[in-house]
Amino acid sequence: MAHETDFLDLYRRLGLNPGCGLEELKQAYRRHVAALHPDRQQGRPVDVRAASRLQRLTAQYGAAMDFHRRYGRLPGAPNTGSAAVPSEGRAMSDVVREMPDPFASRRGSTSSNYQSQAGSTEAAGSSRSHGRLAVVLVILALGTLGWAWHAASLSSLATSDEGDVSAQAGTGSVSHEATADPVMLHAGMSPDDVRAVEGEPLAVHGELWEYGPSWIRFDHDEVVEWHSSPLRPLHTEARSAR
Repeated sequence: MAHETDFLDLYRRLGLNPGCGLEELKQAYRRHVAALHPDRQQGRPVDVRAASRLQRLTAQYGAAMDFHRRYGRLPGAPNTGSAAVPSEGRAMSDVVREMPDPFASRRGSTSSNYQSQAGSTEAAGSSRSHGRLAVVLVILALGTLGWAWHAASLSSLATSDEGDVSAQAGTGSVSHEATADPVMLHAGMSPDDVRAVEGEPLAVHGELWEYGPSWIRFDHDEVVEWHSSPLRPLHTEARSAR
């Protein structure tokens, strides 16, 4: 009967720990029986569950007392070695056997489950660490490729601009030789005259016209200053003037 009874449930219901003293068990049992006894429920509706709990508690307590009579200790108490086991018609010292532990199998199962869960947790943590490392490496590789592509694009653009400047310089030289008196950018020119010489600006910000890195500024529709960049030179004798 002792091996078929859930003694852990008994201790939990009584608010005790396995290995408590016999007197502690008896006192806790008496208090719970007094609280669940039908005599205490007079004037209240019949609680079928209370009666069932009382019956189960009584059976568990009886099994614990039987265990104590057989093995000299309560279920779950430390096994200190061999204990005397009385039997009918013989002295207690005549029959000695090792007392079984009713919680041995449950403790072994709990330990095995804990070790299994710990192993699973470590494996999952290792997998997550490897996944994060792989993501970081992919991001670094993409960043490196993006930077290399950007640098190559800038280099190609600079080469193209230099070619355009050389071509424009050559065209200007030929035009200058072919034309005896070319029209040059000078102060006081109107916006229409500037368009005729330089063409349409790439961007207009109020009275500031931008031709790439070069620019021309007006004041009351007259050119007052400009800046000619070698990357996009203006049609002026001086490279820059203020």
